[in-house]
Amino acid sequence: MILETDPPLGVSVEAYCRAGFGDELGQDDAAHVASCLQAAQSAVETATRRPLTPRRVRFETVAGQGRRWWVPVAPARTLIGVSWTGEDVGETWLAADAARLAFAGSEPQILFAPGALAGVPDGAALSIVLDVGPDTVPPTLAQAVILIARDWIDAGIAVETVESPRIAFGARALIRQARYRRPTSWCRQ
Repeated sequence: MILETDPPLGVSVEAYCRAGFGDELGQDDAAHVASCLQAAQSAVETATRRPLTPRRVRFETVAGQGRRWWVPVAPARTLIGVSWTGEDVGETWLAADAARLAFAGSEPQILFAPGALAGVPDGAALSIVLDVGPDTVPPTLAQAVILIARDWIDAGIAVETVESPRIAFGARALIRQARYRRPTSWCRQ
């Protein structure tokens, strides 16, 4: 997944403070909390495959594997477009009616119309651009973000220098409950 737009924070510094983890933060403390919240949000989104806030993303795959492609994250909002790139041609966008988004909220899939990929050589690079993310942050995932950020702040972990920060048991349990599992990548039908 390649971000086309920067995602906003799903949990604000104010929400973190209201949860009882900070009364009056100075400007430097608030900036540190915000960076911990951003890193915790990224960890939760990666672990659950559920974006917490709306954003535009691009997925890359390969043509010739079928007519149904499962989106690796949920929920999806809107299919912006599908393009392909070959060795001798630049980026070519498919017609707007060549593909549609189905089951956007629960199990998002891109369904290609019959013959929509006929002009696309097998093995060509496909780019699928979507708007993804919910209207509101799911409360359990917001709680996981707060728990992770609080744990990192209490432990004095500098999120900028840690490749794989630890995640406490409570947050892991919340993440496990919300994880999105798609059936497969492609389906011939």
